[in-house]
Amino acid sequence: MGVPTEVNIITWVIFTFLCLWIGIALFVMINPYYLWKLTQSWKALREPSRSYFIIQRIVAGIFALIGLSILLLPHLLR
Repeated sequence: MGVPTEVNIITWVIFTFLCLWIGIALFVMINPYYLWKLTQSWKALREPSRSYFIIQRIVAGIFALIGLSILLLPHLLR
């Protein structure tokens, strides 16, 4: 008796979501200015300070670590 097909589909959906999550978080960590330009620049009168982008990088790094740990958790518990 094998694993039901629904479980395989859900597993692939979660895997794809986590890969996108990690990829976006790494992209924001590398280039936080682009995310600000894309999402916030239209309502700003001036660019935010350098510390804003540093905080963005730190938060994106935390999100990438969370996604990576969730993705690798089953392999670490063996």
